[in-house]
Amino acid sequence: MAEERKRLTRLRNRELLRDYKRALKEAYRSNAEINRRELIRKVLLEGKPLYYVNFDHAYNVIMHINCRNEVTKKTHLKRAMWMEIYHKVKAEQEKRPSLSLSSALARVLASERASRYYISEAYAYKYLYTVCREGRSMGVAG
Repeated sequence: MAEERKRLTRLRNRELLRDYKRALKEAYRSNAEINRRELIRKVLLEGKPLYYVNFDHAYNVIMHINCRNEVTKKTHLKRAMWMEIYHKVKAEQEKRPSLSLSSALARVLASERASRYYISEAYAYKYLYTVCREGRSMGVAG
């Protein structure tokens, strides 16, 4: 499970870096003054990443929400992400009443995108700063 989580985090981070580079290029093209923190905030709020979560874990969280009507995640961002997934799963089941919870969840995880990145601004800043710095030190444009 830990290896799967690391793999999903790497995939999410790769998508975050791609979105950041795209936003940076747009800012350069428009000759706008570039504030890295504001740019990262914009990417986090406007990005539409996949849900990088393990299916079994997601199923357990959704079942917990179904039974207890609460999310027991520590951060408000994670709680918001799980509630978003939960509502999308419920919407899938309303569209197709015969669809099981696991099938609806599989559809959401496979085909839906999150409304934003559900990671902290501090994490994103640190990650992007580190990756971009390492890229420059290796002679890679970033």
